[in-house]
Amino acid sequence: MSEAPAEVLVAGGGPAGSVMAWSLARKGIRTIVLDRAGFPREKVCGDYVDPRGLAILDAMGCLEELERDCSRPITATSTYVDWSRRYDGPIPFYGFDERVPPHGRTISRRRLDATLIAAAARAGADVHERTAVMEVAAGRDGVEIIARRGSRRIHYRGRLLVGADGVNSVVARRLGVEPADSRRTVLAQRAYASIDDPQERAAGVDVFFEESLFPGYGWVFPTGDGSANVGIGLLAEARERSGGNIPELFGRFIEGLRRDHPLCGSLELCSKPIGGVVRTYGAAGTNRFDGGLLVGDAGCFVDPMTGEGITPAMESALLAVPTIVQALESGDCSAGALAGYEHAFRDYFDQSMIFLDFLAGVARNRHFARPWLKALARGFERAGYEDDFARTSGSFFCGLDIRPYDIIGQVWMRILEDTLLAWPRLLGGADRAGETWTSPRDLLSWQLAFARSLLDDAAWHARWMRETRQQWSRLLSRVEAGRRDPRAEGVLPA
Repeated sequence: MSEAPAEVLVAGGGPAGSVMAWSLARKGIRTIVLDRAGFPREKVCGDYVDPRGLAILDAMGCLEELERDCSRPITATSTYVDWSRRYDGPIPFYGFDERVPPHGRTISRRRLDATLIAAAARAGADVHERTAVMEVAAGRDGVEIIARRGSRRIHYRGRLLVGADGVNSVVARRLGVEPADSRRTVLAQRAYASIDDPQERAAGVDVFFEESLFPGYGWVFPTGDGSANVGIGLLAEARERSGGNIPELFGRFIEGLRRDHPLCGSLELCSKPIGGVVRTYGAAGTNRFDGGLLVGDAGCFVDPMTGEGITPAMESALLAVPTIVQALESGDCSAGALAGYEHAFRDYFDQSMIFLDFLAGVARNRHFARPWLKALARGFERAGYEDDFARTSGSFFCGLDIRPYDIIGQVWMRILEDTLLAWPRLLGGADRAGETWTSPRDLLSWQLAFARSLLDDAAWHARWMRETRQQWSRLLSRVEAGRRDPRAEGVLPA
């Protein structure tokens, strides 16, 4: 069977696809959303929505409904390194901008996605659930989709196609624009679990760094219903090189929570652990083709350090809308005519995301896990008593205003200070095991890590060094010194 032609076909009804359909439908553009799932549905995710994301939900009129059944406002965090708490206090970069809420929230993807797709339908978009995209054809003169709903094959036609169908995007794969890069692919597993006293940490999130998850981390995010979202994520390349098993690592993380976390001694899983994959921003290409473009996870709009993708997905959709409207009005839907979208998302995301991609690239080398973890411990402890350091340098992890040169400047000053004092501390008898300041032993550990990496796999080590230099060069060429992070201002529906 065939559906009536639409102006825009949106493949995927997650946050990116729903926000896209909602925004286009409000402008009177006939939009059809196709998703293989029925809503509500499960999605592998930490469920955390930062202040920028909450501002978008509020502008869409969805936030009040979602706030009825989600976590309390998240304003605090505890950060653990090797199961020892190194920071416990307010999230240092929340509450400084009146344009966004001074908090985040944990909102289950079952509720979030269902609410957003319903908002798109209310705005006038046609939502076709349980409709799996099978075949795609796109060009300057229009787009076609063959989809399956139950036993029926359905033919869709439109003027423009938006691929919002996630990391395993059928649209990207069929049109030959799918990125494949294990260096920027994150594997995750999560479940819901009960914790001993959910009210005690209801306004805070816990983040864990330890060697078996390097480069990556674990989390405990309160959900507001007496349970928490618990999970882990790490780079696919690291798992491949170390032979790690994600379910096994997740099981060890749960054991560690029961053993070492003060509120998780009797932790019990409330759901089956499920796994997923995301690709981070460093793998993003032009994200456009003749007849359409990619948004959300399909376009690699994911934070390279945290793996967070809800807010970037919604932002990417909103950034694409003006280009889509202009293309429809002009009648030119070629890749060239859609170049405005690439300019918009590069200008908005590059300032912070290229820097985060560089940091993630440096951390790819697992031989440096020990010295990096001690450096993190030292940094988190300093953040506990130095507010400016916490607000600026700590912004590399979930920050709202990431200024690369300010972070680099602060960190290098602290490194220089610690390094110059390393030998005086040793001579003064202050170099004791367990201390977090830099010691001669630490300086030696970096050199030994470098040597181990080189001896373990010289070819990989050489590639890593070359790619790190390339990422640094890209950072210098794309990131402007003194420029404020454009994401600090956010992007809201027009």
